Amino acid sequence: MVLRKYKSEDKEKCIEIFQSNYPKYFDKSELDLFINWLNHQVGDGPIYQSPTYTNAEKDEYFVLEIPSSGIVGCGGFYIEKNKNEARLAWGMIHADFHHQGYGTAIYNYRKEIIKSEWPNHVMVLGTSQHTYSFYEKMGMTITSIIKAGYGPDLDKYDMVQS
Repeated sequence: MVLRKYKSEDKEKCIEIFQSNYPKYFDKSELDLFINWLNHQVGDGPIYQSPTYTNAEKDEYFVLEIPSSGIVGCGGFYIEKNKNEARLAWGMIHADFHHQGYGTAIYNYRKEIIKSEWPNHVMVLGTSQHTYSFYEKMGMTITSIIKAGYGPDLDKYDMVQS
């Protein structure tokens, strides 16, 4: 297993990973936001904007590759100015590879970078009713729930590392 920074040639595989998790884990309206995030990572396209990405001073995105299958997951984070927050962003594993430890690997990879480079920052994220329990196992706690926060069938769970 290799975790590395995202490159422009990874885009189609990351979109495929997103689509493998639709509609259960993502609303269709999120695909354009995700593509803008990918383009932003390589300096291509418009400036990335989302409801939570408002004042970022740094962001990074990574892919998880396994030798026999190629890229099976991706995930990143951004650092919020003046908030001491590191917000996890766009973490996902291809649906064919769920429950094999890859989500934990990419979560821990991001956590270690954040703790090493921004030790005083708190990790936060938004996720859904389908994945919040995974993040609870990683030590995060729910701070709020917004019904249909991501779409008609996707509630938004805001979480913080405890």
